[in-house]
Amino acid sequence: MVRLVTAIFVLQLVSSALVTLFVRGQMLDVVRVDRERQVTEVRDDLLAAYYDGGRAELAEFITSRRGSGADPAVFVALVGQGAPVLSNLLRVPTLADGPRPQRVVVRRGPDQPPSEGLALVGQLPDGERLVVGVVSLTERRIDVAFAATAELTIAVAVLMALVSALVIGLVISRRTHLIAETAAELASGNFGARVPIEGTGDGFNHLRQQMNLMAERIGELVGQLSAVSGALAHDLRSPVTRLSAAIDVALARVEEPRAVEALQAARLDADALRAMLETALDISRIEGGAVEDRRQPIDLAALAEDLVELYDPLAEQSGVRLETRLEPVTAAADRELVSRALANLIDNALKYGGNAITVSTRLEASADGERWAEIAVEDNGPGIAAADRARAVQRFVRLDDARTRPGGGLGLAMVTAVARLHGGSLVLSDSAATGDSGGKGLLAILRLPA
Repeated sequence: MVRLVTAIFVLQLVSSALVTLFVRGQMLDVVRVDRERQVTEVRDDLLAAYYDGGRAELAEFITSRRGSGADPAVFVALVGQGAPVLSNLLRVPTLADGPRPQRVVVRRGPDQPPSEGLALVGQLPDGERLVVGVVSLTERRIDVAFAATAELTIAVAVLMALVSALVIGLVISRRTHLIAETAAELASGNFGARVPIEGTGDGFNHLRQQMNLMAERIGELVGQLSAVSGALAHDLRSPVTRLSAAIDVALARVEEPRAVEALQAARLDADALRAMLETALDISRIEGGAVEDRRQPIDLAALAEDLVELYDPLAEQSGVRLETRLEPVTAAADRELVSRALANLIDNALKYGGNAITVSTRLEASADGERWAEIAVEDNGPGIAAADRARAVQRFVRLDDARTRPGGGLGLAMVTAVARLHGGSLVLSDSAATGDSGGKGLLAILRLPA
């Protein structure tokens, strides 16, 4: 915004300066053409007097013009044999013969300053030269006037440029702000967000229309992907359930230890697959809005404390220190979904997060005044590289370090879906804690509107 206003301000200022110079040049050109016309007319009048009455008539005509002190000031000189015969100038300038007016500097008296003017030379039949000119007082006055008003002109130009820059900047900022807000909504997963269309018919309106078309297409593609994932999960759930039942029947009939061990391992895999399919279905339902709205005010600190107590034995068994820093925070949310989301974050930290986990709750206010209830899970493990964080919250995505451990790549995707359902977000960043492996750890924040 600042750079835009500055650019517009500079452009307006330069434009004002160019317009001022152009106006000055045009005024000087008009004055110059008028002076050339005047000096040509005076010369023609003097030559006409000469041809009508001879040198005496010309001398009388010159004498009648000598006393003129009006603007433009006319100067004349009748030069013969290299010396002025009759003139109202202190010294006659040396001029070359030619049809075009020539610029000269003349003095009309010893007590008068030099003046710029235009002069023409006419050759008489008797060999004398007739010098006719006018002093360009108007050009000097234009320059003096421009110089006298330069400070005021610059001040007005600066003020107008600044006001114009601010107005244009605010208009552009307001119109692009709506587009930026919609883009942020789309980035957060709200594919129903649209930019309001105005009937201006300008480039911004066209951009908004194209933005809405793009958002609609993205929403369709994401919806199709979600539908396919949900359909696959639904279709696979029944075969997996039958597989588990068949394994149970086989376990009841088999007594050979190695066979029993293999069947038990198969049963664990079948249970894990069924849980993964259930989670995928839940994510599809949440993202599709096919869940009952059960939001009510809940104490996030109490919810976090209950889950930490639930996971504490598992953490102790795994050699992980599980701590809490809980502040009283209340948010309108679906208790069951938020519990599952927080459980996924704690479970994720237990699997990949080193030997120390801290669960905290707090109330935060953003720069625009919005209040957020935050549940944070922080560990001292290897963390997630900034370049991988966008992928890490997608369905069925498992980073290289996690491929050797159990899981389906749905934990963070589930948390993200729950956050978006509540109008919040999942924020991943580096932790302040550093583990034995030298990693920065992971700080995962479930942010909900307070």
